[in-house]
Amino acid sequence: MSVAIFVRLSSNKKIGDAAATYVSTKASCPKCPLQGRGCYAESGRVGIHTAKLNAEAEGVSRLQAAKAEARAIDQGAVLGGLPLRLHVTGDAATSQAAKIVAAAAERYQARGGGRPWTYTHAWRTVYRAAWGGVSVLASIERVEDGTKALARGYAPALVVAEHASAKAYEAEGVTWIPCLEQTRGIPCSECGMCLDAEALRRRAAGITFAAHGASRKRVLTVLQ
Repeated sequence: MSVAIFVRLSSNKKIGDAAATYVSTKASCPKCPLQGRGCYAESGRVGIHTAKLNAEAEGVSRLQAAKAEARAIDQGAVLGGLPLRLHVTGDAATSQAAKIVAAAAERYQARGGGRPWTYTHAWRTVYRAAWGGVSVLASIERVEDGTKALARGYAPALVVAEHASAKAYEAEGVTWIPCLEQTRGIPCSECGMCLDAEALRRRAAGITFAAHGASRKRVLTVLQ
C-alpha cells in the first residue's frame, strides 16, 4: 500500500459527487494546531483511511508523499468529468510538494476531469502560485488570520465553534460565508464556492466550517 490513494467517486457525504485523494498526514502535513487535538482526519471513517496510510509512512518525506499523491492521481480513472478534492486527509507542506500535486491535478483535468480544489495549513510558507490552477483555501483557526491569508493570495477557510445562522457576515475585514453543506445540506460538488477560491479572494470573502463530530470538544480547545 502507498501513502496516498485515489478514489474515483467519493462516498463522502460532504464532498458529494467528486473524485478524491487521501494522503498520510504523518508524511505530508505541516505542523498544525489541530494535530492530535481534533483534526477531522484522525477520527471517524476518515480516520480509518488516515491510520492505514500513516502505517506506511515511516521514513517517507514530504516530497515523496507529494509524488505518491501525484502518481495516484495519474493512475486513477476519470469518471464523468467529476471535480477532484485533493487530500481529504493530508496536505502539501512545501512549495515543491504543492507544484507536484498541482501538476497532477492539471493532468487529471486534461484527461477530462473537473476542477481540483483543496485546503492547506501551509499557506504561511507555500506561495499561492505553487498551486497553479488548483482552487485552494488557507485553513485557519483564528479570524484575525483571514486578512493575512488574503494578503498571501489565498481565500481563507475558518474553523468556528458553531454557525450562528446561514447568513454571511463581516468580521476582521473579511466576509464570512457559512459552509452550505453544514447549513443547508448542499455538498461541495453542487455548491461550488470552494471550487472557485479566486472569486472568493477577489471579494475578500472566506468560508466558515463549524467544528463537529466526535472530535468537536478537542477542536474547541484550539479555538479558545
